Amino acid sequence: MSKPFGMRKQLNLVFFKVYAELKAEASRSFLGVLWWLIEPVLYLGAFYVLFVLVLQHGGVNFVPGFLCGIVVWKLFDAGVKSGGNALSANATLLQQVYIPKYIFPLSAVLGVALRFLPVFVVLCLFLLFYTGGVASTWLWSIPLILLQVFLVFSLAVLVSSIIPFVPDLRVAIDNGMMFLFFISGVFFDVSTVGEPVKSILMLNPMTVMISAYRDVLLLNNVPDFWGLTAVLAFSISVLVVGFVFLNRWDRQYAKARF
Repeated sequence: MSKPFGMRKQLNLVFFKVYAELKAEASRSFLGVLWWLIEPVLYLGAFYVLFVLVLQHGGVNFVPGFLCGIVVWKLFDAGVKSGGNALSANATLLQQVYIPKYIFPLSAVLGVALRFLPVFVVLCLFLLFYTGGVASTWLWSIPLILLQVFLVFSLAVLVSSIIPFVPDLRVAIDNGMMFLFFISGVFFDVSTVGEPVKSILMLNPMTVMISAYRDVLLLNNVPDFWGLTAVLAFSISVLVVGFVFLNRWDRQYAKARF
């Protein structure tokens, strides 16, 4: 079977899939796109009630640090899971026509990223009123978001390339994400952790990302350049491995038992 998709057609297909999936998701509920904002706000509210009001965890600066961490984590969690299951979710289409496989995790991750943006804006508005002003370091949030989306896409490509042949990997991913959730610094400031535990925690890319967001949004500091460089190098390495798997098993996905 030939591969009729040029780069331009591939990009058009990515944008079309993102638009179609977002439109379909919005049309399935009465409130439509408002759920993209309501759902994460309820998600944040639940953790706020539990850890701040009920358990009374943390001090004065816990609330903004916590909200910053959990908003950033939500993008990572949703993106990896949605992108990782992208090939399986499009199994019928894969069996009917040839489409470059990376398009599916890319479309899924971009869709999650677009739903993340209004939530991030709400977070910034909260921090604006909480801190009383905007700092120039907030501009660093743009490259941070781009880097995080690239990290998520890289992991999504790798995971999606394997899941069609190893469905049990979904269970491992779900449990692994829960483990990472508690060690990524969502509920604590990793800078307060002593060595050697701190160095071990910083091997987790999401620990680096969450710390970087807090640096630029809460502390008005420039993020750790070398830490972000390590995240970029890790993302590129994972993406290369993911593309190798996608290319090697390219013709087998249409025959996989999803």
